[in-house]
Amino acid sequence: MDKNRQQQKLLMLGLDAALPDLIMKFTKEGSMPVTQRLIKKGWFARMITTFPPLTAAAWGAITSGAGPGTAGIPSLMVHKPGEPLDKWHTSFCRHILEAETLWEAAGKVGKKTVLVNWPVTWPLGVENGIQLAASLNPPFRYFYMPLWDIAPSALFSTNVERCNQTQGRAVQVKPRPAKDWSNLPRHSGEAMEIMIDTPPVYAKGPQYYVLLLDSEGKGYDQAVISQSRDVAEAVAILQPGEKSGWINETFTDAGGIFRKGRFYFYLVSMKDLNSFKLYQSAVNTAEAITLPPELTEELYAAAGPYIEVDDPWGYMDGWIDIDFYLDQLTAQNDWWERATGFALNSSDWDMAFSWVGTIDHIQHVFYGGIDPQSCHYNPHEAPVIMEHVRRVYSEVDERIGHILKQVDLDNTLICLVSDHGFSSLERSPYIKHHLAKAGLLTFDLDNQTGAMHIDWSKTKCYPLEPGHAHIYINLKGRDPQGIVAPEDYEKVQEEVIDVLMSLRDPVTGRKVVSTALRKQESGTLGVFENQGYDRVGDVLFALKPQYMANPFVYPAAVKYRDGTERYIPNPEDFEPARLHRNFTGVHLSLPYFKEMHAAVVLSGKGIPIIKRKNPINIIDLAPTLAYLLGTPTPKDAEGNILKEMVKMD
Repeated sequence: MDKNRQQQKLLMLGLDAALPDLIMKFTKEGSMPVTQRLIKKGWFARMITTFPPLTAAAWGAITSGAGPGTAGIPSLMVHKPGEPLDKWHTSFCRHILEAETLWEAAGKVGKKTVLVNWPVTWPLGVENGIQLAASLNPPFRYFYMPLWDIAPSALFSTNVERCNQTQGRAVQVKPRPAKDWSNLPRHSGEAMEIMIDTPPVYAKGPQYYVLLLDSEGKGYDQAVISQSRDVAEAVAILQPGEKSGWINETFTDAGGIFRKGRFYFYLVSMKDLNSFKLYQSAVNTAEAITLPPELTEELYAAAGPYIEVDDPWGYMDGWIDIDFYLDQLTAQNDWWERATGFALNSSDWDMAFSWVGTIDHIQHVFYGGIDPQSCHYNPHEAPVIMEHVRRVYSEVDERIGHILKQVDLDNTLICLVSDHGFSSLERSPYIKHHLAKAGLLTFDLDNQTGAMHIDWSKTKCYPLEPGHAHIYINLKGRDPQGIVAPEDYEKVQEEVIDVLMSLRDPVTGRKVVSTALRKQESGTLGVFENQGYDRVGDVLFALKPQYMANPFVYPAAVKYRDGTERYIPNPEDFEPARLHRNFTGVHLSLPYFKEMHAAVVLSGKGIPIIKRKNPINIIDLAPTLAYLLGTPTPKDAEGNILKEMVKMD
């Protein structure tokens, strides 16, 4: 092997969901000049991702060379054998990953590593290196489950507002005459006040008084926010369209633990008392997010507060406008650049891995609007939406350029890599609803909370939350409440497959599921029997593009003419997606579909200048990088070294 290669460093920049076709489009038109230069002097390929094409599974494969059956990350969530079928664990926990990573293998020969916000590395635990934060539990509509954040965003409004993600966050308030305030500024009319709990759900924090003033005699136009009725002690004095600075407070989380956090207020509107809207950002952690912990304060000083997730639901629920949401993504891109630069200059490193998720997030919101095959596509609106997407790609590209200025490009292998592709989303089947209709799952709904209570004595199967790709048979002798006899195992597998393959779109009539197969056949999807195989479902399935499972069944009220009512499960089989109101982009179809492909760019000493015609497999990347660097191949890697990278003696 070329000895020069063994002396190279590795800088891997993880660009979540960066799409090969959009990379080509934006580099060609000049919107991504840094990436364009790397491609021109290096190697570019499409990449077939994992089954299913989901973030944690794919990043686990990228850095270990191991597929889901070996890495032990079968989907977005992970079910461990022997636990109740409705219990799951986040796939972003490093303890879930069963396969050795590139940095763990390289550490055995003394190589030092830097990790910046890298997925599947929480809680922090890198050896022989430093680590800054770790991603990512994304902002789900179905449940709020961050790794670092203390509470989600909220909106306080004089009107009833939409709240399509984790209820209780949209709070209707009623102003009342203000009393006993000190240090009031000059104002006209009657001063009004409201009281708010920050945040209203998920954690307990401070109560604030919000004083509403008419400062110029033209209507209410100023909000003073303070824990006391003293303007001099205000944490923020805002006019409509203004955002406060970061506010540091102590909170009590759901487990009763005291947590240090920070957030900001944004006064969305207040033309009058009937249009008051005050946005509270998510409560981000203000605690140690580095290893070693003493780097945290230096990191905060260099990069600013750590923002775990942005707030697409705030935009889709109409709380904030698109410009404010895009600015949230810009803030995350800024933090990524500054944190990466800080990390690269804070240690002597051999391998560095740094991840940013903003491209994925903007595409979840808007992909249907730029996909000509989507029902959401409008040729008049598409250029505007494409500009939003282009802005995020361009910002990421610009920051790549800034990061590359921090490294010795003559002695560093640069790897830009994404994890999966995208398709548009039009409708979501209620998977549990369909299984229940077929008599395979039995549940009751709590009419007040919507919580689902499973009757395990009548339930033959249960999907892995949130319903993506895997369904488990409730097997007697294996599962705590199992009812299916081992001799009926394959029969129930076939029953589940029949239900899945019979699902049809209520509008188009097309089949919704591309494939559904037994666990025994999972090797056809690249899910092989190895140490993580016991986490794989008994039935595996892939939805077609334009579909994503919805894990909920909602309580619906039926009202009769005599005034009585009763609650029933929602009768709809599918939930439609609406542009600007729901996600219209998703990644859940078969990984070899072109739209699911990820992208890889390699640039550095000895890298051939090739734009590859055929895609590589995601599990080939880690062993190839180990070969190029002269480090040990991760011991669980299933992939192969790419032939064009092998230098013949």
